Amino acid sequence: MGGFEEKLAELNRKYAAALAGRVAELEGHLDTYSASGDGAALEFLYKGAHAVAGSARTFGLPEVTVKAKELELAARDGVETKKLYEKLSALKKCISS
Repeated sequence: MGGFEEKLAELNRKYAAALAGRVAELEGHLDTYSASGDGAALEFLYKGAHAVAGSARTFGLPEVTVKAKELELAARDGVETKKLYEKLSALKKCISS
């Protein structure tokens, strides 16, 4: 494998390793929103899911992109907390598999 391919593979590994932390941040925002109804936490959830969806697309992870986008849209639309947790759970499952 050439230098470029090695660097790209390393970037992909680093992204995958950081993804669990980013999803944990999303979960924290959702927990805050669920506990307090804090609109700012819902906004952070929306923006964070949007960022994950975009970066996952860049790194060639279509399943993660789809699940993150579903969470993003649900947060944007302010769906009930139970549904947001379901979307987050689907994203976490996708990442862990």
